[in-house]
Amino acid sequence: MIEITETILPNNLECIFFKDNSNPIINITLGYKVGSRHEDIDKKGVAHLFEHLMFQGSQNVKKSGHFEKIQQAGGSCNAFTNQDITVYHETVPSNHLQTVLWLESDRMLSLDLNEDNLKNQKDVVIEEKKSRYDNSPYGTSHINIFREMFRDSPYEITTIGREEDVLSFQRAEAVAFHSKFYSPSNAILVISGDFKDGEADIYARKYFGDITKSNASVEISNKNYTLSLPDEKRITVEDNIQLPAIFICYSIPPSGSREEYTLDYLSGIIANNKSSRLHKKLVYDKKLVNSLSAVKYQMQEAGVYIFAAFSNIGADLDEIEKDIIEEINSIANSGIKDIEYEKIRNEIDYYYNVKHMTLSNVSLDLLFSKIYYGDAGFINFKIKNYLSVTPAEIQHSCREFFSSKPKLVLTYLPKK
Repeated sequence: MIEITETILPNNLECIFFKDNSNPIINITLGYKVGSRHEDIDKKGVAHLFEHLMFQGSQNVKKSGHFEKIQQAGGSCNAFTNQDITVYHETVPSNHLQTVLWLESDRMLSLDLNEDNLKNQKDVVIEEKKSRYDNSPYGTSHINIFREMFRDSPYEITTIGREEDVLSFQRAEAVAFHSKFYSPSNAILVISGDFKDGEADIYARKYFGDITKSNASVEISNKNYTLSLPDEKRITVEDNIQLPAIFICYSIPPSGSREEYTLDYLSGIIANNKSSRLHKKLVYDKKLVNSLSAVKYQMQEAGVYIFAAFSNIGADLDEIEKDIIEEINSIANSGIKDIEYEKIRNEIDYYYNVKHMTLSNVSLDLLFSKIYYGDAGFINFKIKNYLSVTPAEIQHSCREFFSSKPKLVLTYLPKK
C-alpha cells in the first residue's frame, strides 16, 4: 500500500506527497495539464517545443543552469510531453529537496523567453523531428496512424507537431502560452521519498505558495474526438526502408475503461512474448517476420491499438495480415487457454511489484492516477483491477473492438 497525503495550496496548486525513508533520495515530479491536444490548430508542436524552452533559463537561473545544478547535486532530470500532459521530473539526494523546488518554481514564475532561446530550440525540435520521424525507417508510421485514426480531432497531429507551425511560433505567443498553461492552477506537484513528516508540505508552500499567476480557463479549440473508425482504411507508404512492414490499427476506449486492463493481457497472449501466438506462427514457424508487437495507446479522450509486423525478405504482407486477423478471430470466437492467461497474469503481477520499487515510477503513477482517474490513490487499486481480469473479459474485448471491426491497414514498402 502506497500511503500518500494530498493538499491544495491557496493558488490551486495540487500537491501529492509520498514519504519513503528507506533511501536518502527524493523525486520531484511536476506535471502541467497541457499536451498536444491543447494546442491551437495552427500551432501543432508548441507544447513539445515548450518542454525544451523550460530548460533555457529563468530569472535566477542561467541558460542550461537547471541541468547543471541538478548534476552538481548528484541527481538526474528529464521531461516529456504527450497528448494530454507535459511532465518534468528530478531525482536527487534528499538534502537537495529545496534546490529542486526552487528551480521548478523559478521557471514556473519567470521563464527566459528571449528570441535567441526561442530560435535555438525551434532548430533543436525541427532537427529532432527530422532525425526521429521524417528520416528514420518507419518513423512516420505514428504520424500517419494518428492522422487517420483521429482525423479532425485534437489528437490528429502527434506531439512532435508540424515544422511550419513550430517555425511560425512567435515570442509573444510563447509568453502567452507560458502564462496560460504554466501556472499553479494548471499543475500537479508530486514529492516522493526521504523527507520528514510535514516537510514536503512546508517546502511546497515556501517555494510555490507565493506564485499568484492567474491563467485563463484552458479551452480546447476543437473538441471533436474521433472515438471509432467509420470505415476501413488502407494506405501504402513508399519509404527509404529495406524491409516491408504492416500496421493494423483499431479504435479502443480511452484511459479509465476496463479495456485498459483486458487489452494488456491480450497484447501478451497474442504478440508481445516469444511464446505468444503470433510470435510462434509468424517468427518461428512461417518465418514471415523478424519482429512484431501489439501496443495500446489510451489517452484521456480516445485510444488506438496497433499491431505492427516487420517482415523478412520475400515475405507476403497479405499473408501476414491474414494470419493476424485469423488469430484475432480465434480469440474472439474461442477464447484463450488457461495457461496463456496465467502466464500473462503472473507477468503483470511481477511487473507492478518491481515497478513501484523505483521512486520515479511511483511519482509518475501518482501523477497519472490524478490526471487520468482524478484520484492519486488509484495507484493502489490498479494492480487489483489487473488481477481481477477474467479470460471471458479478454475474449469479450477482442470481439468487441477488433473482430470484424473497421481498421486502418498501413503498409510500408521500399521505394522503387
